[in-house]
Amino acid sequence: MKYFYREYKRDLFITLFAILSTVTSFLLKPKMQFSLSLIIIFVSLIIIIYFRVKEKDFYFISFKKRENKDDWTGKGYFDYLRTERCFLISDSDSGYIYSKSLTWSDYRVSFEFKIFRDCLGIILRAVNLSNYAMLQIKTYGIRPHVRVNGGWFVLEAKDVNLSFKDELSLDKWYKCFLSCEKGSINIKIFDKKDKLFDRNWDIPQGNLYFDFKKDENDSNSIKIAFPINLEYGSVGFRNAGTEKALVQSLLIERI
Repeated sequence: MKYFYREYKRDLFITLFAILSTVTSFLLKPKMQFSLSLIIIFVSLIIIIYFRVKEKDFYFISFKKRENKDDWTGKGYFDYLRTERCFLISDSDSGYIYSKSLTWSDYRVSFEFKIFRDCLGIILRAVNLSNYAMLQIKTYGIRPHVRVNGGWFVLEAKDVNLSFKDELSLDKWYKCFLSCEKGSINIKIFDKKDKLFDRNWDIPQGNLYFDFKKDENDSNSIKIAFPINLEYGSVGFRNAGTEKALVQSLLIERI
């Protein structure tokens, strides 16, 4: 109900305005009633157009029905799981990203998750399915990934101080809060009201270097630099192969 009201409060306001204006018109003389009715229609139309054109500053996706997949782009399995009443992400090498926040830069993200097998990958600042940052939540910690032109740069949790004090359980739901501001990402994980984790990770800057061969039989290779450009981009999820996780109640808020 909280997010329903937040999303449709403008529509409720317009409806209330129209009702009050209509009631007021009945108290006026008949000649004035027609003029006031036209004014009510015109003002309501202008307000509706303004709020429809204005870009939203938040999106809430419950993942409680199959239709919640309509605004997502990707390949693999990302769909409603009826037995769990949420979405399952698995067998998706590229991942899935939300199409309505592709131009966003600084934002907060929150969602609930449960690891079924191995991990859950959280995509951030996704320009497209080949360029993004990803935080892979394992039971023992978080492994940051950077994907540039389809190539991967992976960091281990212990090397970037993102190991958990206690391992996550495969039998529990957890809540994750992410705050992306400039080149820094704050990560918080909760078990109900208990805070389990609160750390920061900085997105690498500069270039990533990949080996390039003219053909697969060529023994020589050259290194080609690709710049990391993740200043804006959308949110999503990725689990490759047999990795499986459940997600629900995703909230994206522009900072």
